[in-house]
Amino acid sequence: MPGPDDLAALKAEREAADREYNEALTRLDRAIQRVPGNFPHPPPGPDERQVTPLNALWKIDVPPAGGGWRGRFYAAVRRAVAPLFEQQRAFNSALVDHINRNVSVARETREAIGSGLVVQRDTLVELEHFQTLLVVFLQQITPYVDTRDRDVAGLLRGLSGAINAVADELMKRSEAMLARDRRHEMTVSDLGSRMAALQAQIVALQQALDARERTP
Repeated sequence: MPGPDDLAALKAEREAADREYNEALTRLDRAIQRVPGNFPHPPPGPDERQVTPLNALWKIDVPPAGGGWRGRFYAAVRRAVAPLFEQQRAFNSALVDHINRNVSVARETREAIGSGLVVQRDTLVELEHFQTLLVVFLQQITPYVDTRDRDVAGLLRGLSGAINAVADELMKRSEAMLARDRRHEMTVSDLGSRMAALQAQIVALQQALDARERTP
């Protein structure tokens, strides 16, 4: 871990971090989920072309026997094969009913699959849009941080200039105060010398007056 004063090491560390960040952004951009070009379509609907004919033809109608010996013959045959006709009719009825029921089921199944595919495709489109916006947002972090760094650097430069200006003003005031103190000291010293000289003159004058009084 470089120290705060090791500018070269700090610069190298920042450049390495920038490279890793850009590489991570590249990997994230490549990992965006795209809507495939061969996205599946809903399956075709049920084939209903024979449904209507089946509903019309499932019931077997036996023609009337008629008269005469042929009629009696047909009646006897019909009685003999009647169980088979009834069994075939029951089979036809069950088959047609089963087909009719499954047609509606097939329709609903196709509609459900189609709706699910639409929802899935819309979800993938929204996910792709969100991931793209996320990559764009992350790409703006570095310029934003650089702008903040420049802003902080500008503030620090302004603060440094203000501190220097205050320091210069304090230095000027300190020098002015020292000069005034020196002048004051010189004035007091000169005043003391004058007072000492005046005191000496007063003493000399007092001595002269005393000597004059003692003279007869």
